Amino acid sequence: MTREYTLDPQAAKDANSGSKRIKESGKYFGKFTAAWYEQNDKGTESVHFLFESIEGQEAGPLALYTHNGAGDALPSYKMLNAIMTCLKVRGIKTTQGNVTLYDFGSGSMVTKSKPTYPELVNKPIGLVLQREEYQKQDGSIGERMIIAGPFDPATLKMAAEVLNNTEAKALDGVLRYIDANPVKALRGVKKSAAHHAESSQFADDEIPF
Repeated sequence: MTREYTLDPQAAKDANSGSKRIKESGKYFGKFTAAWYEQNDKGTESVHFLFESIEGQEAGPLALYTHNGAGDALPSYKMLNAIMTCLKVRGIKTTQGNVTLYDFGSGSMVTKSKPTYPELVNKPIGLVLQREEYQKQDGSIGERMIIAGPFDPATLKMAAEVLNNTEAKALDGVLRYIDANPVKALRGVKKSAAHHAESSQFADDEIPF
């Protein structure tokens, strides 16, 4: 028995992606597979996401730092509310759950217990992702993906358009900006070619897949 094949253009494109990781800035349709809360030793609060596109490519953790140690709202607080709007979620509460993440200590994927936000996962969402430069602990410069903006995948409306019930126009403007600025440059740090790493995600150049 043999098999006949018909050209699948998307599969051909995926063959050039090199991995399951999303590494290019642009528009993606998919869902969050995990969302959880964290607080660092300075009291800064954040919400983290794992995203999976409909093509099966992954991004994350994608971090939104929402409040500083004093409890003041940070710029990403607005982004979280935009995501909630596009998911049509009025409120979120944490529930203890499991998140599978790469552990650099053991060099493997491990399941960790986290305060999770189940209302945000497994629902259709559109994201504009952008590559961002960041400085690693050794002083070199890497790249990771960040959320540039969410949108309703059914209507292509961004948060303000969903709330105001207006025509979907903003996404085109965001995409034009991303096309012109695919990488968000790190400011105030002297960079050299020797110190610049290939595109990565939260130091994912060390992840073996």
